[in-house]
Amino acid sequence: MEFLFRLDRLKEAPLHIEREISREDLGWMLGSTPDTGFSAEAPATFRGKLVRVNERDIVFEGEVPLALSTSCRRCLNRAEIGVEVRFSLDLVNRAHLKERELEQLEEVGDDGEGEIAGTFTPDEADQLVYEGTEVDLGPAGREQILLALPMGALCKDDCRGLCQICGHDQNEGDCACDQHVPDPRWAALRSIKLSK
Repeated sequence: MEFLFRLDRLKEAPLHIEREISREDLGWMLGSTPDTGFSAEAPATFRGKLVRVNERDIVFEGEVPLALSTSCRRCLNRAEIGVEVRFSLDLVNRAHLKERELEQLEEVGDDGEGEIAGTFTPDEADQLVYEGTEVDLGPAGREQILLALPMGALCKDDCRGLCQICGHDQNEGDCACDQHVPDPRWAALRSIKLSK
């Protein structure tokens, strides 16, 4: 997925963007290694705006509403869910990034060889570094979609799941299995034989 945008078009007012992500592209994203277990039910619309904060800094605020399906984590039937992906990224020009790093090194008196030079700050997790006047928001959008996926989904809130003994779908009715699970702490008492 490649979403290239020209930043030289960005002046004072925000630049609003909108692109469709095809169902096939979403399938590729969701089925990448390792497979997420989700599949796209419909195409999605990638929306956002680029805002110039100052001469150096640009912020992208985006959203992608998704219609997905997966296996229910209780009964393994199909579960359909909606996921609203919202994220914000600081776009940093590589040339400006190098200038900032040099300024920081000068402030702390670092020669670039030690421990401070290789540190990572949490702010950098939301940064997207670009070169020139174009930025590709595709990889960052894909990453944000994958990060927003839930750990699992339910086909319905009151899903009863599968019988642990026979595997019957308990949403279709009860099975004949004895669901009583004896307390293992009393298991030793079963082997005791009382004599008269």
